[in-house]
Amino acid sequence: MHLLLLPALLFASAAEAAVPIGHFQTWLPSSRAPMAFTSGGVTVEVAPLPCPAHPVGDGGCSGDGYNNQARVTVQATGVEPMSVTTDRQSGYARIAVVRFGRSDPRPGVIVESQSGGSAGALSMQFLVPSGAGYRVLPLPQTPDHPLQGQIADEPRDLSGDGYIDLTLEDGAFGNAFGCNACTPRPPRVFAVKQGRVVDESRDPALRPVFAADMARLEPRCLSTQTYRNGACAAYVADAARAGRFKAAWARMLAHYERGGAVWQPDKGRRFKDFPESLRAFLIRTGYWPH
Repeated sequence: MHLLLLPALLFASAAEAAVPIGHFQTWLPSSRAPMAFTSGGVTVEVAPLPCPAHPVGDGGCSGDGYNNQARVTVQATGVEPMSVTTDRQSGYARIAVVRFGRSDPRPGVIVESQSGGSAGALSMQFLVPSGAGYRVLPLPQTPDHPLQGQIADEPRDLSGDGYIDLTLEDGAFGNAFGCNACTPRPPRVFAVKQGRVVDESRDPALRPVFAADMARLEPRCLSTQTYRNGACAAYVADAARAGRFKAAWARMLAHYERGGAVWQPDKGRRFKDFPESLRAFLIRTGYWPH
């Protein structure tokens, strides 16, 4: 078989297999191979991109002829195809066909890129149905308030408003109260509505999401373990979203780890103790109840 025919044959054979709607497919740059699948009547093709003439920040280019970036092309019958590129620093990409809203005329697509590592730098593109094509919406995040984690397979409508809820993690907690790995991240929940990506985390209908995360973190925060203050910070933040802030704050005051260095998440400020530092952090990041 002629080697030049191999990429085309890989696309053809992979596209024959249908993937359930909402189920993410992972593409690894190290594979240096194309990937294709169909889901919900939509065909997705992922093609590795060759290195640019002057690659920036990607040491793999000189070694294997490919960078970490791929072109993702989405097409469906009667719909204008659209292509987007993944982040060039990402260690992998995940793609899923989803129906963002119950009344949407057809499915959209989520393209998630992540660099991995302890920080887990995340970029995401939402391809939203628009007319005879798609419109691309980015994930709203800032350097001071990044998002981390992964959207789980088969995302569901958790609030009952007719739109699927996309749960990620609040990266603002990383390194704020100890080592990065010692500090859990509370959830942040998003939905794509009327052509916008909306942060739904304050919706009372989603309080069970944060109550469940409180239950996960409470044993560690209320323990005698060292480096537990990061868990206490996420626990209290969850409580603010779950409508249980007052009781959780009191438990934190009785159990937080005393002594040692006081972490200073507010740049340039010093705090007398962890509760004072946590209060300033929760105000700055929008968790402190009004």
